[in-house]
Amino acid sequence: MKRIIALCLCSLMLVSTPMTVTAAEEPAQEQEGSKSITADDIQDLKDEIGRLTDQIEKLTKAVKAKQSSGGGSSSGGGGSSSSAPKSWDNYVDYGGNIVYQAGKIELNGGRSNVTFTVKASGGGTYKSALSLANNVGGTLLNCINTSSPGVGFKSAKVNYFCSGVTDADNIAVYQNQDGKWVQLPVVEIRKDHVIVLMSRHGDLAFIRVPVLATITG
Repeated sequence: MKRIIALCLCSLMLVSTPMTVTAAEEPAQEQEGSKSITADDIQDLKDEIGRLTDQIEKLTKAVKAKQSSGGGSSSGGGGSSSSAPKSWDNYVDYGGNIVYQAGKIELNGGRSNVTFTVKASGGGTYKSALSLANNVGGTLLNCINTSSPGVGFKSAKVNYFCSGVTDADNIAVYQNQDGKWVQLPVVEIRKDHVIVLMSRHGDLAFIRVPVLATITG
């Protein structure tokens, strides 16, 4: 019995010894290749964590809302819903397409902490957006209204989360200005995101088109 115990102890020592050496060596290796972390780096990480957490919360609420209401189109394509867009917690759901502000807004050329409030457009504007989408040969993804009470701007670069959008999509964004739909510059289209340049608040129509239309004044 003593011999068996001794063998077991030797085995444990052989297994644990390399692990101890490795663990002791790792901090030195990390120190050699490490870089100093600045306050800006920490703040950027906090901002990114906050942004991702916010997206997760909004998407979770969107899924729960769709489940409780029976859901709409699950493709995220929009335009197939028989009902108007619906407002939830600062995001808009239309036929399974979810739109809300994502990430930081560049206001007047600089990064800001301003948040745009997003809600569903009124019934008349929504029907007008449907007609617009039909006229340009596209599909209405969503129709929203934006605002930022107490905050004015001359230019804003806004990243909108727009579920179902792909890198290969052509997304035209129109704004209702004094009763006329005016196409806004779209800076970037990538998976689930459309980045738009704005000079005022108002109703926005996100439309998937076969070919990106020419921007008109």
